[in-house]
Amino acid sequence: MTTTAFFDLDYTLLNASSGVVYVRESVKQRRVPWWIVSYIALSHKLGRIDFGQAHAGLIPYVGKQGFQQTASFFETLIERYLLPRLSKKGREKIAWHQQQGHRVVIISASIEELVKPMAEHLGLGDDYLCTRLAVQDDRYTGQLDGPQCYGAGKVEWVKRWATENQLSFPETIGYVYTDSSSDLPLLELAQNPIAVNPSRKLAKIARARGWPIERFD
Repeated sequence: MTTTAFFDLDYTLLNASSGVVYVRESVKQRRVPWWIVSYIALSHKLGRIDFGQAHAGLIPYVGKQGFQQTASFFETLIERYLLPRLSKKGREKIAWHQQQGHRVVIISASIEELVKPMAEHLGLGDDYLCTRLAVQDDRYTGQLDGPQCYGAGKVEWVKRWATENQLSFPETIGYVYTDSSSDLPLLELAQNPIAVNPSRKLAKIARARGWPIERFD
């Protein structure tokens, strides 16, 4: 049976939030007005839209030049601001799992434009799961392509991935590394749930359940 280790990206493999970096640079480069970001953030905080809808609402502004033309923006963003923030200990942990013969998958609520290049850089190829934005005729539609990869949505993405790769679900979920309590649905399915740089809430849950707590630099 294939054992899979799933790694969250933001504040786990990265020492920052890829989404925050992405939004900050989008505003800085005037790809999106600050008031649009504020409105979307407030709508999410008030529960009017979910995490995926927030991403979908932002991308038509950021990617208004088209999917292909916007790719260079994301490439520069990854190279300049995200790759330097990758955790050394996270890389070492990935290498350890690979040495054990485990399959390693990044699973993140962030959008594919941010997650895919990180997976490729880490030598994971297409082994990544994330929130995907719908594109039609080289244009972002402002909709999601599939469910948001957040909370219980991560379980749905893993289930799909396991089916596509002809792996048993949930038996293939050997390890889950994450910082957030929002990943509790996936953590509870893992044979080895690990809290990494955990939020206060996740740290409390991990201690109560006897889950390991690790610190990635």
